[in-house]
Amino acid sequence: MKNLTIFILAVLTVVSFSLSVPGSSHATGSAPPEPGPVTPPPIGNGITQVDTMYGDVKGFIADEGVVAFLGIPYAKPPVGELRFAPPVAHESWGNMFEAMDFGPACPQQEIEPSDVMNSNIDEDCLTLNVWTPSVDGQERAVMFWIHGGGYLWESSGDKLYCGARLAARGNVVVVSVEYRLGAFGFSYFDDVQGSGNAGLLDQVLALRWVQDNIVAFGGNPDNVTIFGESAGSYSVCALLGMPAAKGLFHKAIGQSGGSSTIRQKDYARRSTELLYQYAGVNTLAELRQLSWQEVMAAQEQVMETTLLPENIYAGVIDGTVFTEPPLHAIAKGQSSNIPLLVGTTKDEGRWWMAENLLLALPAATPLVTMTAFPYFERSIPSNKTAAEGIALYYLNYPELVFSPNLVALAMMTDAFLRVPTLRQAEAQVAYQPGNVFVYRFDWEPPAPEYSFLDLGSPHGSELAFVTGYPEGWPELYGEDGIPKGLQDQMMDAWASFAKTGNPNHANMPEWRPYNTSDRPTMLFKARGSDATSRLKNDPDGATRAFWNAQPFDGINPSLLPEDLSESGSILPGLL
Repeated sequence: MKNLTIFILAVLTVVSFSLSVPGSSHATGSAPPEPGPVTPPPIGNGITQVDTMYGDVKGFIADEGVVAFLGIPYAKPPVGELRFAPPVAHESWGNMFEAMDFGPACPQQEIEPSDVMNSNIDEDCLTLNVWTPSVDGQERAVMFWIHGGGYLWESSGDKLYCGARLAARGNVVVVSVEYRLGAFGFSYFDDVQGSGNAGLLDQVLALRWVQDNIVAFGGNPDNVTIFGESAGSYSVCALLGMPAAKGLFHKAIGQSGGSSTIRQKDYARRSTELLYQYAGVNTLAELRQLSWQEVMAAQEQVMETTLLPENIYAGVIDGTVFTEPPLHAIAKGQSSNIPLLVGTTKDEGRWWMAENLLLALPAATPLVTMTAFPYFERSIPSNKTAAEGIALYYLNYPELVFSPNLVALAMMTDAFLRVPTLRQAEAQVAYQPGNVFVYRFDWEPPAPEYSFLDLGSPHGSELAFVTGYPEGWPELYGEDGIPKGLQDQMMDAWASFAKTGNPNHANMPEWRPYNTSDRPTMLFKARGSDATSRLKNDPDGATRAFWNAQPFDGINPSLLPEDLSESGSILPGLL
């Protein structure tokens, strides 16, 4: 048994822990606001050319009837001396810019070409995309999408993230953005101001572009909602706590991600030291002289020798961009005027079984996974014990008594995603009572590619219900589509929130705002093609309360430098 445990501990070290995301107060009452349109608006006036402060841009009428402008550069290429540095605004391009196709994805591991993933990768990647019902000066609500992928993967050009259907159904302007990932976006250097947060500063610069130009695309710069999933949701929380982003957006939606991934400088420095080591260079100048492919090769080596590879890169408390954890700034009122909508899926952590089948084995018990992943063990509140937590989860989920690995994943779901997301809501509700809303997504996709796994409602399973593109993830959603009633309900809720700060509309149960007393939570679910969503107070409250003493603010629990070293990896240690 000891040898089996050691084997599991060793192999588990490579498991994936992230995927592949007008600002006036509007208190709710007994009568919800008027819903947005539930049928696509008429095709606009056919205008596909607009004038921005950088020059003219030409788009096209998409199949959904909206006007699309793709791959618009918002920053200078982040190459040479700009590699790892804060972005610099793009200059005028002079002639007409043909915005007919997505720009390249930012540097990441090679992507197999397909109809659903943007496999074109290049370091000159700082572009954005706009979908608008019409270029007609109506000043619609703007929804600014930040993709997920663990700050390591994915692109706004992926099919799942297309903004056309949301723009058409909601009569909103959708903007999506490419931002630097991994070592390029989040390597920290003491003598490069803003480094370690460059990927987040890319998002800030893109938001400034929206402020300067979105009127020309039929959008309202005074009504911008940021929304994102996974790393995109972590980004939403970071922007809420970032002084440089203040005033650039007016509402926020976070899907499966809070504030717990912000890094301290010692941890961020260690990741840069390892990058130097595996790149075979000693100075920043040398690192900037390498090709982006050589930097990526070094990054992949860093990822292979750490316990939590997807936790290597995120924002850093550098004393300039962030002087404190974003959650602390939010709690002090940094974004006190921002209505907030946040939530998670019911079984977030079960997706990790698809990333590493060892987690599907009963031998991957809570204690085994805590040993393999010290950050998980450090998440246990100081006034509790791991044994107490394990017993509580078995008590509350008796159906899992013969699936200890699913008990471990339920605990990790809460420590990594659910409770950090709720911490964000708890901080903001003090300033926006009546304007903070919490959901849980319960619908279970067919997941034909993973029919041998009990994925439940895993990380990312709500995405197609927000964007309207289930064909962007056939491995999870299959080929038969998703429940239309639930898709319409969620798309209308997101669009209504973007317009008014309130997600309520005529085709859903009343969604009461969140508070820390009865904690009303909208459970999104469906039977057949029909939505069966309902409001429930404090779902799974006992397991939520277990973590009460843990802030999940990036400091407690904390990622430690020894998590980023070969000596901190179980496999090399055993060898």
